[in-house]
Amino acid sequence: MSNICLYTRADSSFERNAARQLAVEYFRRFPKDRYRTEVESWRHLQSQNIEFTMKRLREPIGTAPG
Repeated sequence: MSNICLYTRADSSFERNAARQLAVEYFRRFPKDRYRTEVESWRHLQSQNIEFTMKRLREPIGTAPG
């Protein structure tokens, strides 16, 4: 059985507006329909920042692994 992970994750912590802008940009760069992009988890921090993890496929759907 292979131990290869098809997904990659990016953890971030930003003020609310910056976090929203980063997520919008991430979805623009890695469209949900091609990369299965999602906000995997998020939470409010005491610092008023939002900590979140973006998850997406390493390769877009429909491309052969290199």
